Amino acid sequence: SLCFEQFYSGHRSPHIPYRLLHLVWTHARHLAGYEQQDAHEFLIAALDVLHRHCKGDDNGKKANNPNHCNCIIDQIFTGGLQSDVTCQVCHGVSTTIDPFWDISLDLPGSSTPFWPLSPGSDGSVVNGESHVSGTTTLTDCLRRFTRPEHLGSSAKIKCSGCHSYQESTKQLTMKKLPIVACFHLKRFEHSAKLRRKITTYVSFPLELDMTPFMASSKESRMNGQYQQPTDSLNNDNKYSLFAVVNHQGTLESGHYTSFIRQHKDQWFKCDDAIITKASIKDVLDSEGYLLFYHKQFLEYE
Repeated sequence: SLCFEQFYSGHRSPHIPYRLLHLVWTHARHLAGYEQQDAHEFLIAALDVLHRHCKGDDNGKKANNPNHCNCIIDQIFTGGLQSDVTCQVCHGVSTTIDPFWDISLDLPGSSTPFWPLSPGSDGSVVNGESHVSGTTTLTDCLRRFTRPEHLGSSAKIKCSGCHSYQESTKQLTMKKLPIVACFHLKRFEHSAKLRRKITTYVSFPLELDMTPFMASSKESRMNGQYQQPTDSLNNDNKYSLFAVVNHQGTLESGHYTSFIRQHKDQWFKCDDAIITKASIKDVLDSEGYLLFYHKQFLEYE
């Protein structure tokens, strides 16, 4: 609350959130100090610190369930990710729903095999994204994230219907969407053989419709192919871009900058202490590392 009070105090001098930084450093010791750190890791650490800080408050607890957190972090950032595991023998489905603060998306060029690109490769527009031939879009990444995945014979799961270990498929979809959705493009790859940055350009839209990736839209998918759902006019699932975090440089030496939207179509670039006006083209042409969208019912002029 102190951050919000200082943001909206009306003072013209720049706000330096040193108290928040100190709080994160205190609770996430591995991030303390002035060495280069990962912006995504810092985001999750900051949300976790604020979440744990709020859990002790009366406002952070629901009256009917004191163990359930209702803090501002959960209200804004927490969504529900549905996992459906389907037995390939009896077709029984086991469903679990887990909370999430962000969605991490694989990119082409990583060691993880990437799904074929979307049907917009002829230069058409899919989900608000201008799809140039050969360009990967955020929608492509989300389609890959929510596609059915065959787990294979080496990852058999005990089926409650068959009462034995069987091969299965797993599919992730969105059961509940957060007010603010954060997408993490997995640009840093770490493995036993490889440590590198993936610089693949990903096109991301100013407006995003999450309806195709909802659990309620699953039946509109056939063999992993995108089908336009009939309820795509559902405004509750529509988002607007309002911030982008970028990384310049390499794994060993890099620099983070961000684009922030203040009003509709009015963007600023934040580069440490230097803040300058930016065009929409500057934003959409940037590489993209963390993408922040908010639900359109929060839209302002």
